[in-house]
Amino acid sequence: MTEILLESASGRREARISDVSEGGCFIDTIMTVRTGEEVSIISKSGSFTVKGKVAYVMDGFGFGVEFIDLSEESQQAINKILGK
Repeated sequence: MTEILLESASGRREARISDVSEGGCFIDTIMTVRTGEEVSIISKSGSFTVKGKVAYVMDGFGFGVEFIDLSEESQQAINKILGK
């Protein structure tokens, strides 16, 4: 798991990402979001920001995010997390 800052319509808070793939990830948080809501995933160091759209919600556990509008820098950050 990787520690991140999560920014959504309800504010910014710390969270963790897991199950990262080139297309998305799972956000481990109790933060409330809605399916289809756009979020920003920000590294704790501020070295990257990745935008995503909530694909599904597991109340009390977190939610799945599909990455959207990936810049070259964002794609490189995801590849780094994936160990590529």
